[in-house]
Amino acid sequence: MQYFSVERARHIVESAAPGHQLVSISRAYGAFTNEVRTLNCRTPAGNAFRLVVKLLTDDLADATPRATADYHGLRIARAHGIPAPEPILLDETGDVLGVPGMVTRFVEGRQIAGPDDTTAWAEALADQLLRIHDISPDESERRNIYAGNELGLYFLSGDYPAKMAGHPLSETIYGAVEELRSGIDELSPVFIHMDYWPGNVLWLDGQVSAVLDWDAAGYGDPALDVGYFRMNMYLRGIKEAADIFLERYESESGAAVRNLGFWELARAAGPLPEPGRWIFASREMGDASSTVDRADTDYYEFVHDAIRRARAGR
Repeated sequence: MQYFSVERARHIVESAAPGHQLVSISRAYGAFTNEVRTLNCRTPAGNAFRLVVKLLTDDLADATPRATADYHGLRIARAHGIPAPEPILLDETGDVLGVPGMVTRFVEGRQIAGPDDTTAWAEALADQLLRIHDISPDESERRNIYAGNELGLYFLSGDYPAKMAGHPLSETIYGAVEELRSGIDELSPVFIHMDYWPGNVLWLDGQVSAVLDWDAAGYGDPALDVGYFRMNMYLRGIKEAADIFLERYESESGAAVRNLGFWELARAAGPLPEPGRWIFASREMGDASSTVDRADTDYYEFVHDAIRRARAGR
């Protein structure tokens, strides 16, 4: 909690909600990579009021553009009726928060990793993603979010190939992406989340109460989100949800998801070189059914199916 001294937290409250009083600081449930804390406050009238502070500590090298995308992604989402936290303060420099990040209003809800009704759960998540993809950001909105198709291939540049080497599928994935990337269809870009998985969706009373973590928000091919969600289902031990999700998405959109195999393959590079590490986030969310062994087995299946799909032009 190095960034969350009481003095720092009071300064944040003064900057984000002048006149409010800090009562306590608590760890935000279900935050897996960046530092996130809930600031429990009191309004001038004496009512309870909660702020959420998110610091982009996962990778400080690109913390500023990610904080910017997060803040403006939330603004775009909310402007179009997507349930999402209200952004209150963007700190691109870290002058207020200590590192780049943002402050939002607290939203009630919990993540669901092991649903009681897998079909209803997966279909509701597909419906929510479709509503996100119905948004077409205008030129002014695009300035503050990522070009998603470029971001989706981040692993091809810099030191990422070296960092992601070592898994038996690393060379297979890299080779297939390089082989197939020139053949994908060019589509009109839509608003995309880029990290759409159950850990970034809150539920309350059986309904989605918020979609969180827009720090990779962008515009691009919708298959980036569809493929990423499906890969997560394979890695987290509920691969049956991947096909339910896709069937619902395509049925409601009225069309097959184009470029799906290619972007599934590209998104499968994200967990390299140790896909099993992603299981622990599901465990923290209360899903005790997923195992590292199953994740590894299902990951192989997902990658090879994606390659077949991509080479078939699907």
